[in-house]
Amino acid sequence: MAERRRVLLLLPRRRRAWHDRLERRLAASHDVVAAPPFDLIVDLSETGAARPERTLRPLYDGSPDSRALIARLQRGECPLLDIVEGDNILASSYAAIGDGDRLATIFARVEALILRALAGAGAPLRDRPQRSTAAFSRPLQIARAARRLAGRALAPLRRGPARRHWTIALKWDERPVNPGSFDLADYTPLPADPEIFHADPFVIEHDGRHVLFAEAYPYASGKGVIVCAELARGGAPGPFRTVLERPWHLSYPYVFAHRGEIYLMPESGTQSGVEIYRAVRFPDRWEPERKLLEDHVLLDSTLFEHDGLLWLFAAVPTPGGSDWDELGAWHAPALEGPWTPHALNPIKSDCRSARPGGRPLRLGGRLIRPAQRCERFYGEALVWLEVTRLTPDAFEEVEIAEWRAAGPGLTGPHNADLSTRCRAVDFRTELASA
Repeated sequence: MAERRRVLLLLPRRRRAWHDRLERRLAASHDVVAAPPFDLIVDLSETGAARPERTLRPLYDGSPDSRALIARLQRGECPLLDIVEGDNILASSYAAIGDGDRLATIFARVEALILRALAGAGAPLRDRPQRSTAAFSRPLQIARAARRLAGRALAPLRRGPARRHWTIALKWDERPVNPGSFDLADYTPLPADPEIFHADPFVIEHDGRHVLFAEAYPYASGKGVIVCAELARGGAPGPFRTVLERPWHLSYPYVFAHRGEIYLMPESGTQSGVEIYRAVRFPDRWEPERKLLEDHVLLDSTLFEHDGLLWLFAAVPTPGGSDWDELGAWHAPALEGPWTPHALNPIKSDCRSARPGGRPLRLGGRLIRPAQRCERFYGEALVWLEVTRLTPDAFEEVEIAEWRAAGPGLTGPHNADLSTRCRAVDFRTELASA
């Protein structure tokens, strides 16, 4: 058992609920003291005063004063959060602001980062989210600026009572995949049902058949189920039919082939563990095969093989915070395990490109993964990243492309599967409320 350290917790005059929660969580592994002697200080006082003792403090866009954070949240912008000791950054996150209480969401992330910094070895962080886009190409920066201006111009057309609605669009293409090129106009949307949205498309080719799997979400029930439809080139997709339903919400039906079998790995919402089903009659009959990582709640779990290991990437939620901005990774020699967490978990804390957004691609020797951009809201865009280094103790990737949906009332896409000749993507639109 690790030796308990004595921690002096300095709070601002206005004590917030998250301060009390942090103090309780600190007490589980540290001795929280009110006076010397102590081993280190966790300074939340927001004064920025320099101290000779070892001191950890949060910075909000580089400032110890949370007023900088509040101003950014009022503008609907995500903050860059750092936990620092002197000039060393021990934990960092470009944090999602969420759809609810933005201040509570951000402080939950700050709390998690403080605990992460205290649990670490105290080494400075080498890589951290950066607010600047200087690392991206100049044309990409210009394109993003143009999209932002277009979005502002179209904003008046997007106002009014409406229901956010996800729709799937398909495109048949024999050419090599190019994630750097995207136009939603090249895809044919499936007919929209105002009572049910369809999202998270995955396509698998098996025994000469292309089958689309998706989440179907009836607004009346408020619970997602997994559906599938047969696809025929040059013709309309067959009707959706439900193939998997559980007492809880299901989504992100990650369907994959492995060692001669077909498996389905849906997201199970707030249920712990990752359930994997095996096809006993493809595509509509599935039986439970195994459950991975039973002590974790994981979202949008994505499985792929790399350098002789199976990898599972998933969004990792923070209690009281967002599930959009942190990416966890686990590896195993085989599907049955054992599954080992990556040494850097979470391997990414950045709402612009953490949460998985579909099936990774192999382009030559390159590993390309799609991820959701949730900087301003959920389903803002889809980004493609090249994983340049992935080992059990290292992870590096670089953004190579971004997909957005242009037009009045359109956002997304937020999920794509380009692994077969039938390419699938989803996007969000707004339907008039009944």
